[in-house]
Amino acid sequence: MVTYKFPQFNIEIQNPITSINMNTIGDKAVDKLLSVDIILTTESSSFGVKSEDMSYVDTWEDSDVVNMVNDWLKQFEV
Repeated sequence: MVTYKFPQFNIEIQNPITSINMNTIGDKAVDKLLSVDIILTTESSSFGVKSEDMSYVDTWEDSDVVNMVNDWLKQFEV
């Protein structure tokens, strides 16, 4: 079971289902940094978060975004 704590929420989010909105991808191509909106859903609530400044090398594919988001989320694990 994974638990996340984000500074903007006064709650720990336990074992959420993560949904990625691929339509919101932002790419700072010069800096090679990606951002995307995600929704963390639990049995009782949903939390919207923008995963920002996910770095990549040279290029990325849609299929890479899930792993990028999972790596980004690790900084918020409790």
